[in-house]
Amino acid sequence: MPLVQLTAPPGVITDITDYQAQMRYTNADKVRFFQGYAEKIGGWTKRFSSSQLQGQCRKIFPHRDTDGSKFIFMGTSTHFFVEYSGQVYDITPFRTDPTTLTNPYTTGSAGSNVVTVTHTNHGLANTSPGSRVVVQTAVTFDGVTIAAQEYVATYVNANQYTIVASSGTASSGGVTGGGSITVRYLTNNGPDDGLTGYGFGAGLWGASSWGTARSGSGVVLSPRVWSIDAFGEDLVASVGGGEDTIYYFDVSAFVAAPSTYRGTTLAYYVTNTLSGDASQIPTKVGQVLVSTPDRHLIVFGANPQGSSTYDRMTIRFSDQESLSTWNAQITNTAGEQRLGTGTNIEAVEKGRGQIFVWTDVDVYSMQFIGPPFTFSFSVLGEISGTISKNAATTIEGAAFWMGVDNFYMYDGAVRTLPCPVLQHVFDDFNQVQREKVFAGQNIKFNEIWWFYPSEGSTDIDKYVIYNYIDNNWSIGTLDRTAWVDSNIFANPLTVDNNGLQYNQESGTDAAGSAITAFVETGFFNGDANGDNVYFVNRVIPDVTYSSGTSLKFTLKTKIYPQDSEITKGPFTIANTDTKLDMRARGRSFQARYESDATGVSWRLGTWRAEGRTDGAR
Repeated sequence: MPLVQLTAPPGVITDITDYQAQMRYTNADKVRFFQGYAEKIGGWTKRFSSSQLQGQCRKIFPHRDTDGSKFIFMGTSTHFFVEYSGQVYDITPFRTDPTTLTNPYTTGSAGSNVVTVTHTNHGLANTSPGSRVVVQTAVTFDGVTIAAQEYVATYVNANQYTIVASSGTASSGGVTGGGSITVRYLTNNGPDDGLTGYGFGAGLWGASSWGTARSGSGVVLSPRVWSIDAFGEDLVASVGGGEDTIYYFDVSAFVAAPSTYRGTTLAYYVTNTLSGDASQIPTKVGQVLVSTPDRHLIVFGANPQGSSTYDRMTIRFSDQESLSTWNAQITNTAGEQRLGTGTNIEAVEKGRGQIFVWTDVDVYSMQFIGPPFTFSFSVLGEISGTISKNAATTIEGAAFWMGVDNFYMYDGAVRTLPCPVLQHVFDDFNQVQREKVFAGQNIKFNEIWWFYPSEGSTDIDKYVIYNYIDNNWSIGTLDRTAWVDSNIFANPLTVDNNGLQYNQESGTDAAGSAITAFVETGFFNGDANGDNVYFVNRVIPDVTYSSGTSLKFTLKTKIYPQDSEITKGPFTIANTDTKLDMRARGRSFQARYESDATGVSWRLGTWRAEGRTDGAR
């Protein structure tokens, strides 16, 4: 009998039955399709033996200063870190200027080390774990010592919080004192997870009438997702959501004192380092971005000029090359624009000659046109918003993003991406955690990865890959919270749910452990209509190994679609094996290729099988 091919066309298709798929791949994990064939994805290695981060990291920003030094900035739900010269530093910015308090401390009961701090309108969020305060004045009273250091502040009310004394316990208890104390608050912690809010106070400010409890399906509250961009060799950042202002990180100041440096608000930097006027800087912002090449600092979501109320649809931009001039005048290029459709600006990305702006409904183009309007705004696509802040990415002038129920791209026009795994993704998706979705580029393999949480998981545990050159898809499982492609660094950089940092596409294994990788076809007939039962007696493998010497092959058979499967294998196929002799009988067959050993990297070629008809049934 002539040999028949066992190798399917590239790409996974899940949204039909196995019998409809026939000789197409219907399932995969840790397998990509590159240049027409299936191959195991690259492994990953740890950058550090243990986690150096606290909180959930959802943003990675690699950076290089004017001296050529490399940095990896990472924003988490509770901290802001930078990896520099083989070490990770906590540079979480100060939210406030130094504030002087008089006799703010009250000791707890005798024998307690808990001290209550009174500070009217301290601005701390009621979070668990508590946000942090830096006490800059040491004091000892009533048996307790409060050293000049950082403390976790436990929220009591809008005017009070508690800290744990650095040493000692209260002698008498209930004593108020401390003298003149200087404190400074760090950025408030944000939530690790999305959650559904109900009742009074749920949701964003202004979302409903005061005094009205939220009910029904509730309001989805977002996890903390930082926004970061470079302004020269320095960085600007925001925590998003309109609860805070712009932060500034002076890279040269960090390099000079990495162990003690912390970022500040942009207003503090302008006032104290540049000796400028910070009165025009927005006090409540969403995402932040620096336009290129014109270099305007832009915030997407802001309090409009002359207002202190945050507007999720207002875009404000500074004067060109300025950090401090934000109020529009005939003599500058500062200004603002409120977008007309949607309720929230979800994502922004730099494109070729334009900035893409996604709302929860539409996608806009923002283009620099110069004075007097500075920027023009136009709608590129309707009902094609993005699902999260990090779900969009741009490559070679084109934009790709994951929407609330589809995948899209823009290459001169917005269009829906045909996706044969669409139901696989959105039918098993945790909508409450949708703000965790993020896109990661892997340019070396022409890929965009979208990571998302499955319906039964609060953390990201699945991915879908789109190869934008070959136009195929793959699926799988992987625990990641942030990803950035290779550029300044040789490999893509990633972080997982435990805060471990990785070099992705490095080696063949999962940080020293085996990766279980497989790809599986649908059930294909022995002949065009499935009229005959076939007997397969030989398989001729075709595999290229860049590492390792074997993989496993399994062949499943059925007589009827609803029949039980008969499994042959798995058989270990070594790189020296020219054929596999076997006995398998059925009307339809399913082939599976997999590996689960360390040190293995493979790429499938054109597999073939030999058999003969064994009667019509």
